[in-house]
Amino acid sequence: MLRAVALTKHFPGKQVIANFSFAWSTPGIYLIAGPNGVGKSTLLAMLAGALAADAGEVFVGDADLRNSPLSARRRLSFCPADCPVFPFLTGQDWLGLLASVRGHLNRQALDQLMDGFQLHAHLHTRFDQLSLGTARKILLLGSAAADTEILILDEPSNGLDASSLAALQQVLREQARQRLIILSCHEPAQRRGFDISPDRTLSL
Repeated sequence: MLRAVALTKHFPGKQVIANFSFAWSTPGIYLIAGPNGVGKSTLLAMLAGALAADAGEVFVGDADLRNSPLSARRRLSFCPADCPVFPFLTGQDWLGLLASVRGHLNRQALDQLMDGFQLHAHLHTRFDQLSLGTARKILLLGSAAADTEILILDEPSNGLDASSLAALQQVLREQARQRLIILSCHEPAQRRGFDISPDRTLSL
């Protein structure tokens, strides 16, 4: 489903990822673990095609991100740890944009997370007027509702209250029967709710 081959990334004065290779071949929830600063966000961004690697390749099925980016990105969805959304957009604008790009959104996931995140009252508020936690919920909602084979989430538990985290965990556990989900999560207590088995944990 997703394969990384010899991924390498340097930032000034530091090599963050060196010759990383791994293949995820079956649906399920997989964890990228490691202390802060080890390169988890960098790796996830490269896997999603949001950050170019200095060397190496990422294959989504038989399409590689470097030479067939549109074909590869069509099959995956990514939610970064920050909120890179135009500040003048509302949540409803953002979901409408995603639906127009993707063709449609998964209505079941959309309804479940809209209720679980209690977002109905915030959809017509601009992003620059939302709290960080609410903005993150809208981004997570859009990513999880994108009808793609692969979902990549960078620290999805950040900024979520207990009930919102439980709602997200439930949706992802259901989706993991047919979807490859790769995430980072540094809090052991929060990881447990995703039901990630030890053989699906990769430490950097």
